Amino acid sequence: MFVRTTLIGTLVALVAGLVGCSGSSGAGTGIRTALNLSRKDSNLRLYLDGQEAKQSKLKKGLTGYAPFKLKESVGTSPVFRYEIIEPKEFGYIKRVSMQIHQKYEADFSDIADYVIFPVDKEDSFKPDTDYDLADLGDDFKILDRHDDEVETVEFKPGWEYLLVFTVQADQSESVQIYFKTK
Repeated sequence: MFVRTTLIGTLVALVAGLVGCSGSSGAGTGIRTALNLSRKDSNLRLYLDGQEAKQSKLKKGLTGYAPFKLKESVGTSPVFRYEIIEPKEFGYIKRVSMQIHQKYEADFSDIADYVIFPVDKEDSFKPDTDYDLADLGDDFKILDRHDDEVETVEFKPGWEYLLVFTVQADQSESVQIYFKTK
């Protein structure tokens, strides 16, 4: 996996350098691409049904940002997990929550299909722990798009969704994942 990522990064930098050298902005484009690839966009790793959300290295190198996506479809009630790469970067973590939006026409709905947050701050989503969205238990509150409390998260098969995961802390972070259900 490391070899593949390194190879892709090298190829993108080479292509960008060649393209950059042909114009008047020359080295600037190549340097910008290398800087884009070296920048870390998130201090989190997010997983659904065991799949890590990833960015396209090519798109990130050329444009500066690439959305996090899952390669394969997930179940209609997937298992969620997150990891913190460098915990000290967050400082004091106040709350961890998530929102899930359904694709609507060419974009995603502004109204979340589900908002999930802990009932008590101490029962927040913990890193390196699997959370079955079909059975989160009494520690979490799940609101649907009508702000009614529901017991479980169930996605429609074959639909596209956007999950927004937020860590509210001294140094807060939100990560968006695009995914599709089976």
